[in-house]
Amino acid sequence: MGAEQSSFQDRIERIEKKAKETASKAPPPRVESIWQRLGYPASFVGAFFLGIFAAFLIRYIQYHLVGVPGSGQLGVQEIIGIGLASCAGFFVSFFLKDRQKEFASCVTAGVLLTTFTYHNLVWEYPDVFERIYGKDWVEFVEKLTEPSSLYVFGNVIKLS
Repeated sequence: MGAEQSSFQDRIERIEKKAKETASKAPPPRVESIWQRLGYPASFVGAFFLGIFAAFLIRYIQYHLVGVPGSGQLGVQEIIGIGLASCAGFFVSFFLKDRQKEFASCVTAGVLLTTFTYHNLVWEYPDVFERIYGKDWVEFVEKLTEPSSLYVFGNVIKLS
């Protein structure tokens, strides 16, 4: 019994020694600053604004390439705008690599919000949009929509 007890005690000592060696080699605990901890949620906000910017940019490019859409092209223009803005947002999110899936929904939400409410900014700031897009485009948007509303595939939904 004494040899077994001694062997067991030797094993416990070896395990404790190995545990101490491993603990001494472990890196110190990582201390994150407040900016590092806020970076992750802020990147969701950034992805949302990326979607908004992509929708603005696509509208701008569409207007300067195609001009004011014809009456039969309105729904198609929105679908193309949503598709192109989403593609632009996903293209930029490829630079985020491992976070791409997490931020794709924020980019899409930004694109959809901007697509369906963009005209409200035109109603609020027509002079700015006349300089960017042109007077004909602003008149077209004001004729087609109402202020404080959603414009969803040709349907105006009044909010107030």
